[in-house]
Amino acid sequence: MSWARQVSGQGRPLVLLHGWGMESRVFASWRPFLDAHFTCISYDLPGHGQTPCAPSGLAWSVSLEGLRQMLVQEAPKPLLLGWSLGGLLALGIALQHPELLDGLVLVSSSPAFCQRPDWFPAIPAATLEDFAQRLREDPQGTRRRFLALQVLNDPQGRRALEGLSAWPMPDQRCLADGLGLLREVDLRAQLTALPMPVQLLHGRQDRIVPIGAADYLHTRLSGSRITRLEQAGHAPFLAQPQACTQALLETWG
Repeated sequence: MSWARQVSGQGRPLVLLHGWGMESRVFASWRPFLDAHFTCISYDLPGHGQTPCAPSGLAWSVSLEGLRQMLVQEAPKPLLLGWSLGGLLALGIALQHPELLDGLVLVSSSPAFCQRPDWFPAIPAATLEDFAQRLREDPQGTRRRFLALQVLNDPQGRRALEGLSAWPMPDQRCLADGLGLLREVDLRAQLTALPMPVQLLHGRQDRIVPIGAADYLHTRLSGSRITRLEQAGHAPFLAQPQACTQALLETWG
């Protein structure tokens, strides 16, 4: 099944993957900054936006295979940018199929989103379980709560996010599957040097993924660059689109 795809801009191809509960138009306010330098290609994840939920939902292996099939069709090889859950998928495909990519950008992402006995810069397991329970009872309210967390202590991001909670709800099964990926997937043991440039973008005010996750990635992905954005939360491209664009141009300008 093909994922819905939107293209704009000109220059080096840059594929954008959105986060949990969102869709590709979350990048709409950032795209004018990117379009002058990149051909932006955004995908809607299964069950989100214009992509229907597949029979397999948002299962990890199937989602990576679907992403692989989409990337094989992109020419020339693109940069792949993933935000939050999209970053987990982007990192997963980069580790499995580095030959498909010319570079990797991880925005507010992590190799493991759920806390574990040996891993603390992450979301407490109880919080994810609470979200899963609330999702079954009140899907719209759960998504609104998650959106509010993304821009906590980030007034610029909060203004940019206004209205997004009124978008159509993603497929509830895929939302539940997405929470499952955030709870279960742990790529730390697979981290290795990647044969491509890697850029990490992370807001210091992120209340969903602590910045320690980006620092960890920076130490494990040799040669990576990290940009820590002051006064930005979990969606730094909403709060500081120009600064985020500049960070990309410092690597691929």
